[in-house]
Amino acid sequence: MIRLVSLFVAAMFVGGALAAQDARDSTSLPRIVITADRVPVPIAQVTSTVTVIDAAVLRAAGVTHVIDVLRRVPGLSIARSGSFGGQASVFTRGGESDYTKVLIDGVAMNDPGGSVDLAALTLDDVERIEVVRGPASVVHGSDAVSGVVQVFTRRARGPAVHLSAGGGSYGSSVFDGGASLIAGRLGASASVARHATDGILAFNNRYENTLAGARLTLAGGTPASLAFRHVDNSFAYPTDGAGNVVDRNAAREDRRSSLVLDAERPLGSRIVARLSGGWLDAAGRTDDGADGPADTLGLHTYRSQGSMRRRQLAATVQWAPTATHAVVAGAEWAGENQRLSDSSNYAFERSHFAADRNTRAAFAQVMGHGNRGSYTVGGRIDRNDVYGTFRTARATAALTLPAGLRLRGGLGTSFKAPTFFEQFSTGFSVGNARLDPERATSWEAAIDRRGDRLDVSATWFSQRFRDLIQYTYLSPTDPSYFNVAEARAQGLELEGEVRATSSTTVRAGATFLETQVDNAGFDSGPGATFVNGSRLLRRPSSTISIGGTTRVGSRTNLDVQAQRTGRRDDRDFSGYPAAAVVLAAYTRFDVGAQVRLTPAAATTAVRLVVRADNVFGVRYVEVANFQAPRRNLFAGLRAEWGR
Repeated sequence: MIRLVSLFVAAMFVGGALAAQDARDSTSLPRIVITADRVPVPIAQVTSTVTVIDAAVLRAAGVTHVIDVLRRVPGLSIARSGSFGGQASVFTRGGESDYTKVLIDGVAMNDPGGSVDLAALTLDDVERIEVVRGPASVVHGSDAVSGVVQVFTRRARGPAVHLSAGGGSYGSSVFDGGASLIAGRLGASASVARHATDGILAFNNRYENTLAGARLTLAGGTPASLAFRHVDNSFAYPTDGAGNVVDRNAAREDRRSSLVLDAERPLGSRIVARLSGGWLDAAGRTDDGADGPADTLGLHTYRSQGSMRRRQLAATVQWAPTATHAVVAGAEWAGENQRLSDSSNYAFERSHFAADRNTRAAFAQVMGHGNRGSYTVGGRIDRNDVYGTFRTARATAALTLPAGLRLRGGLGTSFKAPTFFEQFSTGFSVGNARLDPERATSWEAAIDRRGDRLDVSATWFSQRFRDLIQYTYLSPTDPSYFNVAEARAQGLELEGEVRATSSTTVRAGATFLETQVDNAGFDSGPGATFVNGSRLLRRPSSTISIGGTTRVGSRTNLDVQAQRTGRRDDRDFSGYPAAAVVLAAYTRFDVGAQVRLTPAAATTAVRLVVRADNVFGVRYVEVANFQAPRRNLFAGLRAEWGR
């Protein structure tokens, strides 16, 4: 690790010479970041740790799902339970899987309490992705404990039309189409897509995903946009909780529809007001009926049906008293509703609840930048009608040094609200409405260099998690959930990008992570998921990735990626009590290419898109006993007309 750090630091100084050789403007990274501070900020002035991804480049290389993009981001690790469509969780800087807030155009996709399944989030209508690592509750509220991932959908560019279709291994097929148009001040875009695969297992493993989205924009003195997105997906799974392939009729279905309205209005030369409203409706069900004629009593059945609704409204005012300083203040309201009914004859348990909760919040930030550096200081207060009042704060700063170097540092607090199930469940478990939010205190120190040809950074981070909620059984009427556990995570992130030529870019990243349980709470004995002094589950000790894109000849673009994932602790639930296991480290290689088939001067561009994931068919698991896909080949055609 010391050798790798030395190479990154050396690259920071060498980069100054490289930049002098080819001082050109890079278009590979957007110049504005929104997610870090909730308002547009030039990327050179952002004091948080941010990665911005041009999803169009990855989509052209054949990558189809957001989790495949996030695997490349330092500080993030993905754990998917087996085949395509299997539940996919993201761990940011060693935090819990519900400690990363996921937004699409500003609308939170997490269930109340932070959980989010990224398996069905595709890249079909995505324009870019911003990833912020570190505490972000001051501007994003609950669930933004270790980081935020925000997906921005495609805006109108026109007139333009695109169509693509293809297929590959495991009976997979993909269709994607869209169009956009600009007429005066109005812009409109629409996208549809369909993904399907038979899965990697022998039976009952089909995954289907259908997307429809549209956006209207209004330019001028009061720019505004209205975006709608609907995703309908289904996943059949033959595995039990231990990963055994035994079930021919278990399946789950999910639907999510979101609508977001954004508008802004200058109030004079130094004040901008912004208003946004978000609407999300989600519904899902799991159905695992009797396994066959022999199961006449239905003892191995499980059914679950639930829905979630979120409404949010936010207003912010940005005041710039000088050209180098700004004050941002905002107020929010969010209403959440969740309903759940599930039953399992095998375990003789049943849960049913329907509950609401509302949050009002206010936040303020002071931001400044100059030749010597930048800073951001902010605070927030959330008042919820169930779990009460919670306060968070954050301060970050960057100092500019010679040769394009910057020293950065930050300290902040963050929180995650209890889930509805933990607060309101009935039946086998009893909710506890008096739960407090889980909380974290985090700090980081970094050194960056950003130039025309070279961007590099090294960030040391540390997080302490308190009041983690755990289950225990006391009696049929006593609450089952309490704030009792504590843990920590710390590590080093390394990130670099070299734009070697106008057609070749190389990217590298690495994360070295240490986690520890400080207080196991109620967890104890064999099979416990929290053990005092042990590591947190499913977080790899290290991840290292290197890859890049280049143009071969005049018509072919090539994307190559290699990723090494270190060992991670897990539990094997095939027996009772669950046995502690260590998942082996692995390295996988992915290659993608697009070849233009039509002449460069042609109005319509037709490209052949090919991709091979896990080229060498490496066997590995991200969740104990759930095999990940081996070699996965794909080929398709993409046609584009217009701008």
